[in-house]
Amino acid sequence: MLSRQLDDASGFAEIFARWNGQFHQMSRGKFEGSIDVVTGQRVRLFQAKTNQAILTRGMDSQFATFIPITPRNAATRWSGCNLNPGDLIAKFPEAEYNNQTIPDTSIRALLVPVCTLQEMTCILAGGSSETNFPSWSALRPEPKAMERFERGLAELLTTSLRSPKIVGGAEGKSLEMECLRRLIDALLHPSVTEPARMREKNRRLLVRRALDVMHDRLNEPLTAIELCAELGASDRSLRRAFREAFGLGPLAYFRVIRLHQVRVTLKGARGSDVSVAEIARRWGFHRLGSFSNEYRRQFGELPSRTLKVRGRPSVNQGASVL
Repeated sequence: MLSRQLDDASGFAEIFARWNGQFHQMSRGKFEGSIDVVTGQRVRLFQAKTNQAILTRGMDSQFATFIPITPRNAATRWSGCNLNPGDLIAKFPEAEYNNQTIPDTSIRALLVPVCTLQEMTCILAGGSSETNFPSWSALRPEPKAMERFERGLAELLTTSLRSPKIVGGAEGKSLEMECLRRLIDALLHPSVTEPARMREKNRRLLVRRALDVMHDRLNEPLTAIELCAELGASDRSLRRAFREAFGLGPLAYFRVIRLHQVRVTLKGARGSDVSVAEIARRWGFHRLGSFSNEYRRQFGELPSRTLKVRGRPSVNQGASVL
């Protein structure tokens, strides 16, 4: 059981360390967020809130993850798709987490071991189930079934957080089983059976190739002409693919990622004699006044403040929660 207020997006990375994921703040300003995690007898749940736009990428090799789309998260891009309230994301271990929120987003999720999901589905389907989901899909369950699942998820989460002692007992088990039953009912009775259309394969591959180029050049500036020449793609195609995936053009995305690398390095250098200027230059920022202003717009504090903060405790003292 965990409930934390966060003042940096990197706090999510500590809690979800098992994903080996990335949590990048894409919008500008001081970060404020929170995370609640419940570890039940058969399932896990989390609720995450953030006041900034966050890009999340990572892999969870153990759990199937189910995320209801609500008005509080509908504007999020899920693997490049915009979904609608009432949809249900079903993500299995072989698929990557790849979503970008807008500011002021709240996400609830139910995580179920695949073997548990298969066992419960087989029982509730009368001994067998031919339901096979792709590694990532967005379903449109029958509205009443979806409403029942959302209520069950909310009840399990809020009851467990309010009364942690029930989690390991009979009442907690009963709530978990009922939430699972409602989930499977929603999965087995979709009103739309086709998964939401993913972005076109050629654009997905173009973004991946561009990210590889960016990764190799994180410590130096990169122009649009250089990127297009490296990829053999038009500027218009590249911009469209990145805006579809991240809501930002490729150079704006690249700059945000480089600023995050600076932030990580500044935190790692606390207590040393290294200066902000040295670290900025290390990552290819040579106009220090412009860099400091941009860093403050992105993170709500000057880089010197990030470097000088001492003794801020780790969110979870080095242990992965999810």
